Amino acid sequence: MSPRRPVPDLELRSRVPADSDGSTLLDYLLRRFRYQDRATWLREIGEGRLTIDGKVLAADARLTGGARLSYRRAHVEPEVDDRLVVVHDDPAVLVVQKPAHLPMHADGPFIRHTLIHLLQTRLAAPELQLVHRLDRETSGLCVLARSAAARDQLRRQFDAGTVQKAYLAVVRGRAAADFTVDLAIGRSPSSAISLRRCAAADAIEAQPARTTVEVLRRGVRHSLLRCTPHSGRTHQIRVHLEAVGLPVLGDKLYGRPDADYLAFVARVKAGEAATRTVDGSPGRQLLHAAALAFDHPTSGARMQFTAAMPADFEPWIDD
Repeated sequence: MSPRRPVPDLELRSRVPADSDGSTLLDYLLRRFRYQDRATWLREIGEGRLTIDGKVLAADARLTGGARLSYRRAHVEPEVDDRLVVVHDDPAVLVVQKPAHLPMHADGPFIRHTLIHLLQTRLAAPELQLVHRLDRETSGLCVLARSAAARDQLRRQFDAGTVQKAYLAVVRGRAAADFTVDLAIGRSPSSAISLRRCAAADAIEAQPARTTVEVLRRGVRHSLLRCTPHSGRTHQIRVHLEAVGLPVLGDKLYGRPDADYLAFVARVKAGEAATRTVDGSPGRQLLHAAALAFDHPTSGARMQFTAAMPADFEPWIDD
């Protein structure tokens, strides 16, 4: 597990646009980069973290359109689980098993503590490219490409629906029998959270989606399910399971009101670990990409991979 720790400064670069010609450095930063306030920018300027065309300038220095702005930003990465397992590696593709709590790519505070950066660094393979993604809290199998040609070929398979995937999920509730959910998925019309999707009749820009579900174990309060998506909608399995009253255990967005998710985000932004257990729930959503099959982008051979159920699922399946 990588702890929350300082990492070498990030260097962010940009060009001053023509319409900011004549602006002071401070005014430009406050207008263009609103994620920091006046006092913070003044401190960063005073510490020499910003340069214009290689020169350290004062806050009231006038800018010229087209000038190169460089900002050396101190950065602290949140903790992640970096125990990646390489399942398959060849000149065209890489298949790995991702642990929970590891983002696929840079997002918000995560820059270097991501699956793609860790693999590029550890394997000395800057050419590696993501083909698809798993949610940060979802564990399991994913495929990466070692070239643009391989990436494009694999993405065509995802778009055509010929990539086969299956997920294991521990859900709240007792599933009576195997079932299929055939409900279109779109953006939620009533949520304040932009990323929330729903399978309601009034979903915005809804697209067809189908998921087949097999009941593997049925406990007193929870069930273990094997879910096979036959389409690739955002959060499809989580949305479909919520729609039938069986939300994924530990999910912080689905099966809960907006307020719960917004409170979680606020706690993480305040420095709390995203892995912290709240209200007696698991520290992550219990969803695992357990099977993956696709045609090799070079040979055309069918490639099939499986990943066993994670150990953290077992305690929650209350037989």
